[in-house]
Amino acid sequence: MKGKLIMPTLQAGQLIPNFTLMSVDGQRISRSDYRGKAGLLLLFLPPADQQTADYLGALDTTVAGWSREQRALVIASDGLPELNHSIGLRDPEHTVRQQFLGSAAGGWFITDRYGELYAQGSAAATSDLPKPEEYTEWMEFVGMRCGG
Repeated sequence: MKGKLIMPTLQAGQLIPNFTLMSVDGQRISRSDYRGKAGLLLLFLPPADQQTADYLGALDTTVAGWSREQRALVIASDGLPELNHSIGLRDPEHTVRQQFLGSAAGGWFITDRYGELYAQGSAAATSDLPKPEEYTEWMEFVGMRCGG
C-alpha cells in the first residue's frame, strides 16, 4: 500500500479515539455515529494542491462501489468540494488532525466496525496518498477479518 507509515500514538489493534466535527452541510458528525459499520476510512487531506480535486473525484467514484456498511470520512482544514458518496468534515483548527497525525500534513486510517485500527499512513501531499482503489482492498480485508 502506498503512503509512508507514520509513528503516531495510535497502534494497530488499538481503538481510535472518538471525535465530533461539522460536515460540509452543517451536521455534527461523530466517529461513534459509524460504530457497527463494516469498515471506515478516515482520510485527512494534506493541504490542497493541483491534484486534490481529481483525487477526491476518484475517491468518491471508488466509494460508490463500497457496500452500504462501509464509509469514508474525508477530513480537511479548508474547503471541500461536494462529495456524493464520501462524507466531508471540517477541522479548521486541526484539533482532530493533531490527535491522529501529530505534525504530519495528511494521512489515512482504516478501522473495523468497532473502531479498531487496521492500517494507517501519512502523506505530505495528495500524491503521497494511496490510490483510491487501495482503500477498497483494505475495506475488503477488514470485511473478511470481521466476517462481513
